[in-house]
Amino acid sequence: MKIAAFGEVMLRLTPPEFLLLEQTHSLRLDYTGTGVNIMGNLAHFGLDSYLVTTLPDNRIGDAAKANLRQLGIHDTFIQQNHQHMGTYFAEMGYGMRPTQVTYQNRHSSSFGQSDETGYDFSQLLETVDMVHICGISLSLTDETRRAAQALAKQAHQQGVKVCFDFNFRPSLNTEENKLQLMKEQYQQILPCCDLVFGSLRDLTDLLGLTVKEALPKEEQEKELIQRFMRMFELEWFAGTKRKQVGAVKELTGILYTQNQVVESMPKTITILDRIGTGDAYAAGLLLGYCEAWPLSETVEFATVNAAVSHTIQGDVPLTTREQIQQIMNDPTIDLIR
Repeated sequence: MKIAAFGEVMLRLTPPEFLLLEQTHSLRLDYTGTGVNIMGNLAHFGLDSYLVTTLPDNRIGDAAKANLRQLGIHDTFIQQNHQHMGTYFAEMGYGMRPTQVTYQNRHSSSFGQSDETGYDFSQLLETVDMVHICGISLSLTDETRRAAQALAKQAHQQGVKVCFDFNFRPSLNTEENKLQLMKEQYQQILPCCDLVFGSLRDLTDLLGLTVKEALPKEEQEKELIQRFMRMFELEWFAGTKRKQVGAVKELTGILYTQNQVVESMPKTITILDRIGTGDAYAAGLLLGYCEAWPLSETVEFATVNAAVSHTIQGDVPLTTREQIQQIMNDPTIDLIR
């Protein structure tokens, strides 16, 4: 299968050596974003991966485009227009100090200013078998909302699979009445979707769905998620759960169909860089979906991929399928010669 992602490319600026912004005069520069992370990882897995976005029409956009090509992402549907790229500063955490992300200039970025009229969705949908749409595009601007909705609708009408990630960011939704707007946006796009990444909280806090409290506690989440899936005729709903016991942190992947729930074995995680790990989980699941793997194998691979991505600096999970399979087959190995 060929797959494309619609979403923003961002400039990540990271102080070296776990320093705070006040402590450094240099920054590491990376081009990233949900679509970049997932498509970059799928390209490393050997899939034909495309990005649909707008980059600045200047040297920054040129450099970003070159970087995407280095990741193996096809740039056929990348346009360049306007002059700005959204940025964020990532001050890496250490010990009990969490990583802190500070966003800049997202609403006025080249992507944020571009609506559906600038993209060739017809040609895109003749080329790919699936499109991934990041929910952040519904939060940014009226232009990105219209583009995301138009792509989802057109893909659904043409029988191209649509994968949607809630990816709700409170920092992008602080305006009065924004939650109501987001609920309307989600309700508009979900009927076009086949696969959804999200959490129970997305369904309750954003969509306003409620659990059936008459059910046993352990059945409530499953019933609500599968009811939501039947409501919108979804094939898959997927997410992860994090747990910490003492100093040990664990990650478990969960995959729902309308009549099954498959969980991975919990994976102990060691965190070098937390950002982008959810995208690694999504990429692993999408690989399994595209290649029709058994559900248990798919969610296990995706969870190991996410766990390994915690150990890679930068957002993009630069894992390969051979690397993940080797770790799955022999999780104790610590030296490869």
